Amino acid sequence: MGNNKISIVVPIYKVPEQYLRMCINSLITQSYENIEILLVDDGSPDSCGKICDEYGKRDSRVQVIHKNNGGLSAARNSGYQAATGEWIMFVDGDDWIEPATCQTMADIAMKDHVQLVMCGMTKEYGHSSEPYKYYLENGKIYVGEECKWLQEQLLHFNGNIAVAYCKLISRQLLIDNGIEHDEELKQGAEGLEFNLRLFEKLESAVFINKPFYHYTYNENSISATHNEANHEFVIKCFEKIQNFINISDNRQTLLPWFYNRLLYVIITTAISGYFSPSNPERYSEKKLKYLTYINRSLVNEAIKSENEFGLSKQRKIVLFFIKHRLFFPLDIMGKMRKIQKNLK
Repeated sequence: MGNNKISIVVPIYKVPEQYLRMCINSLITQSYENIEILLVDDGSPDSCGKICDEYGKRDSRVQVIHKNNGGLSAARNSGYQAATGEWIMFVDGDDWIEPATCQTMADIAMKDHVQLVMCGMTKEYGHSSEPYKYYLENGKIYVGEECKWLQEQLLHFNGNIAVAYCKLISRQLLIDNGIEHDEELKQGAEGLEFNLRLFEKLESAVFINKPFYHYTYNENSISATHNEANHEFVIKCFEKIQNFINISDNRQTLLPWFYNRLLYVIITTAISGYFSPSNPERYSEKKLKYLTYINRSLVNEAIKSENEFGLSKQRKIVLFFIKHRLFFPLDIMGKMRKIQKNLK
């Protein structure tokens, strides 16, 4: 390809106008001008489509794709399939990036001759922000078998690299290996599943510890509140991930970390999901539904694996209650978390 153009793919669905405009404005004002911006309106029923069209008329680098709603993965694929650049970057429609993001990442990609450049991220809470912590060495170039080690890091709960964004990806790498997002995985852990397949084929990468990407945290979002459909989406992702790991060249190393990562999900689903104060159901209903959830074969496998590496003391206590089917203390812990939050 050799054009050094960056194709920025933005999936959009029901994004509040202020966030959507902040996102697009951060893209069209990049210091690196050799970009195309693919705004994918995933059948959003609000004004998102019109806002995208407005930017499309103002800037020739902006291409708008309108499609029927198919979920996050399908929207990302639509943008990727229309891309013409040498590089692919995914940015979610309610997030934004620093003005020098594309320039810095492109310069590093070309200087170090790598297939993937990763950057840091800041979580935006509205009135405050918090940079993510990373354990990768800043500026280190990973090649060959070192990329297998990076693949392992995807499964570490605190690794923070298992997302589709915060990356500049060689489009040729994706094309050569037929790597796209799995459209059956509409949300949940779809980024983790995508990255595991991507890193399986990766031969060179570099990480720069600069928080270029700003992730907008919404406490009312599907992922941050109790939503049974989302819990199902997440488990479906992990079932797909397990199937992939079982045929991976790196299976023996990945499988223990897979169960460890799933334990984090199971624990979080208890406290922030079924036994969260945001769940209006009676305790008896919560208990029955969570019991059904943990009786799934994959969830049971993770609990029995006892791979508790890296779990905090509080998470280990929660896991103890889960193992012994002691759900009432979980309900109390969920309520206490709400009280502590209100006191802050």
